[in-house]
Amino acid sequence: TLTFVINSNNAKAAINNKPGDLIITKDTAPGSSGKGFVGHVGIYIDSKKILNASWRSNEPYPSILTEKQWHNRFKYSKVVRPKSTELGKKAAKMAKKYFLNKKIKYKISPNPKNIKYTYCSELVWYSYYKAGKPFQVLIVTPHNEQWANPSLIKPYDYLSSYYLSHNGFKIIDNKW
Repeated sequence: TLTFVINSNNAKAAINNKPGDLIITKDTAPGSSGKGFVGHVGIYIDSKKILNASWRSNEPYPSILTEKQWHNRFKYSKVVRPKSTELGKKAAKMAKKYFLNKKIKYKISPNPKNIKYTYCSELVWYSYYKAGKPFQVLIVTPHNEQWANPSLIKPYDYLSSYYLSHNGFKIIDNKW
């Protein structure tokens, strides 16, 4: 069972976030449709800044949110951390290299390796892909099942304990 914690704007984080940590919410922004997905995910590029791809018209490209800005937008969040600190640092570096200050518009498309457009969970996936560890999902067909790169990656894929275990990540409980 997943437990989500409530953001209190005056509370401090119970843990120190690290580059490469993922922050996932079950909320969508007020007034948005969520573009067909529920939830939102961003990647910490340092201990206080989160890089995310937003569908908001006033944020057409990947942008930075502070923790406070994130929690003002999203009431419930969880943080996921790679078991390898070095992998997390490398993924944060790749997130900055490929998405920070880039004019890549928001659009959900079925190939996470193509970043002509991007969406929140693809931005995270691509950062880890470029760091050398793409987040795989279980692909099941009537005659086969195998771990593979997804055609679409959803925010909640990063909260699946089965997927997290396979990919070397763990949920970190935050007290906001």
